[in-house]
Amino acid sequence: MNIIKCICLFCLLVIDVNAQLKINKQIIENRLNQYLDFNGSLSKLIKISSSDITIFASENDIKKNNPSLTLTFDEVEFFNLLVEKLPLDSITKILNNKQNKLWSAKERDHIFTNYSSTKKEKNTSKKLSGIKIAIDPGHISGNHDMAFIEGKNLKFTKRKYPQLKQDSILIAEGILTYSTAQILKNQLELEGAEVFLTRDENLTAFGISYDEWLIKKKNKYLDSLFACGKISLSKKEALKKKTKKEFFYDFFRDIDLVKRAELINEFKPNATIIIHYNVDEKNHNWEKPTTKNYCMAFIPGAFDAKVLQADAARTNFLRLLLSHHLSQSEKLSSLTVNEFHKKLSIPIAKKNDADYLLNNCKYASKEGVYCRNLALCRLIQSPLVYGECLYQDNLNEYEVLSKTDKIYFGIKTNDRVKQVADAYYEAILNYFNE
Repeated sequence: MNIIKCICLFCLLVIDVNAQLKINKQIIENRLNQYLDFNGSLSKLIKISSSDITIFASENDIKKNNPSLTLTFDEVEFFNLLVEKLPLDSITKILNNKQNKLWSAKERDHIFTNYSSTKKEKNTSKKLSGIKIAIDPGHISGNHDMAFIEGKNLKFTKRKYPQLKQDSILIAEGILTYSTAQILKNQLELEGAEVFLTRDENLTAFGISYDEWLIKKKNKYLDSLFACGKISLSKKEALKKKTKKEFFYDFFRDIDLVKRAELINEFKPNATIIIHYNVDEKNHNWEKPTTKNYCMAFIPGAFDAKVLQADAARTNFLRLLLSHHLSQSEKLSSLTVNEFHKKLSIPIAKKNDADYLLNNCKYASKEGVYCRNLALCRLIQSPLVYGECLYQDNLNEYEVLSKTDKIYFGIKTNDRVKQVADAYYEAILNYFNE
């Protein structure tokens, strides 16, 4: 390797201002136990010594002494450089070629032979100049018909709830999240940020409505999955026969989430904001208000052993285990939860406040922040917050949330949505300017 390439590679290794402390056994074990390992399901498959980490895909591979990957602690810094600079599929190919061999200096140099850094100096004239932020407005609905298809709508009527002041109340979570995202986008852009939204109003991540996708894409998409062996003929035919609502729940929502993650990763943001509004899980059919109301946020983690079986999933697991993404996600999420609590006057959720927190999550080290194995938490390759700001069906929330009596940045909505956007905005400012 010549001296110029040595200097370039060294600069790439130190250029990230978020670089973490040098990795060691204790740091890895703490991350694994605190955030990633759900109910001890990964403990047998991850072997951590004083100098390296070895991963097995299954207990059968342990018996055969056939590890999927070994990474020495000296190689972790280079792995984290790959995480910062390359897409997931490229990293997976590199790891598959590596397996249990050491990376030589020549191999490391070869990986970046055709790579040149395009990192720009930050313009400090505005608080977020040079910062890229992705926003995912949860769900799709821009109207109540689509909200019904998604199963993300509330409908209170006088027949079910006589105390109602008007004949009915309709709330669609997808409308709330999109309005919040639009306000937040404008706020961030005024501070110099480059902002990307994963969808437009009432559109999917594919850039068209769900109805359009069913007409133009559904059959071709299913036929292509069958042709490449990803689904059986019987599965394909069964999916084609499902109703619009069944097909959305059983198939489309999953591919839409994958598409959102792909779009975000292509954008390469410094942080990702995933916006959701919550409901009381025990409030049957959400036809009457509940007295419960909590705020919380999710970050990646709480994985079972399946995460080590597929190449791409294993790469993402390693990214979270060895990079700064988990700690940065927890920091951003904690700031967000605290802003929810302060601006919305809503209590921060404890683990016993919802069954899904108790049974499906790991409590992170910050109040109101939980590790949860959600698709976007798992697939997005940046620090992130998956926010759940309030309960839409709460007795004191539903009436305000149903209104469109205020206009912010040209968006017709209500004061409560603006307060939620403000909470995300303040958290982001604090995250990047502490």
